[in-house]
Amino acid sequence: MHNSYENNDPSVLRIKNELFFEQVKPLLKEGKPVQITVVGGSMRPFLKPGERIILKPIQERDLKIGHIVLADTKSGYVMHRIIRIKNNLIWMAGDGNLAQIEQIFKEEVFASVEVVIRNGKQINLQTASSKIAAMFWFLARPFRIFVYKIFKIK
Repeated sequence: MHNSYENNDPSVLRIKNELFFEQVKPLLKEGKPVQITVVGGSMRPFLKPGERIILKPIQERDLKIGHIVLADTKSGYVMHRIIRIKNNLIWMAGDGNLAQIEQIFKEEVFASVEVVIRNGKQINLQTASSKIAAMFWFLARPFRIFVYKIFKIK
């Protein structure tokens, strides 16, 4: 399948994250959900480039281990899964990353991802089975490099 998000398709309009999310934030503050397209691969295999996700305004109850959130950090916008919380700090990791972990402040998080639209169907990412699968995938990080090499996954 052709994926214009990975092949630099000139028919796809690309906007810098800073400009894009500055338009999204007010909508979220008004309580409106926002649908966006996944562009990067750091959340594979649970979110893939070209899939649509629905962002919703962050609420305290969304700040839980296993939830996927979007944060405006000093190093840029990051949409990853929460792997640890302690006081006002959150540690996040991309499902597809083998080593990188970001540490951010709770107040930097401004949206939560609850739904991915895959093949025309909405899939809830907050089910227990989805979160358990993601946690097993995270804990398998040391071994995934071998899986990637065996199956020639990039």
